[in-house]
Amino acid sequence: MDNVNYIENLLIPFGRIALLGAGRLGIRVMERIVMTHRGGFKKISVYDGGTIEENDFYHIDKGAIPKENKASFLKRKFLTPDTRQKEIEAVPFNFSKEEIKLLKNADTVVSTIAGGDTLPLIAEIGNFCELNAIPFITTNGVFGFGDEEISICRKLKEIKKGPALFLKKYNFPEETEQIRFIGTGILIEEKLPISPIILEKIADMISTEVLKSLYGRKDGKNY
Repeated sequence: MDNVNYIENLLIPFGRIALLGAGRLGIRVMERIVMTHRGGFKKISVYDGGTIEENDFYHIDKGAIPKENKASFLKRKFLTPDTRQKEIEAVPFNFSKEEIKLLKNADTVVSTIAGGDTLPLIAEIGNFCELNAIPFITTNGVFGFGDEEISICRKLKEIKKGPALFLKKYNFPEETEQIRFIGTGILIEEKLPISPIILEKIADMISTEVLKSLYGRKDGKNY
């Protein structure tokens, strides 16, 4: 029993994750990261300049106040006084290429940002992460009814469909395996909704991948 207690005391959080985006998918990923027990990430830096709108039902259900900054809300919601556990940094502005050097000390970078012309920024982040050997996880379509297959691709050149394909136009690294694309591969042109079922599934898979990256594991083996 003493040995078990000793091991338990060693299983504390470590490392830093940079979470870009605190929207409907970002908050779900945040929940899973924070609630990881006996380990996981020590510091979580959340970047989002957006505010809570009246249709952000999930945030409001969790206690958000309309017009409150999303990143600041996630810190308020999930921060605990136990400094041995999680540290949460709220950065209340939308991440841009001017801030890309802030990712230098991250052990893993996750992007849940979407909408508008975000592909050039995703490409900048991808190249930065490859150059600095930082695992990077991003999305590849979040549209769907709920029963669609969620796929994980480890190389851009292996992707057959989805918005990630357009990253090839922006010199995104195609060969590296430290980048993960997770999603349904469905484009907005297909006019499907974004169901909460899909967001939950993608959040589950993103959270699994970020933990495996932190612990240096890939399918049960070391990277």
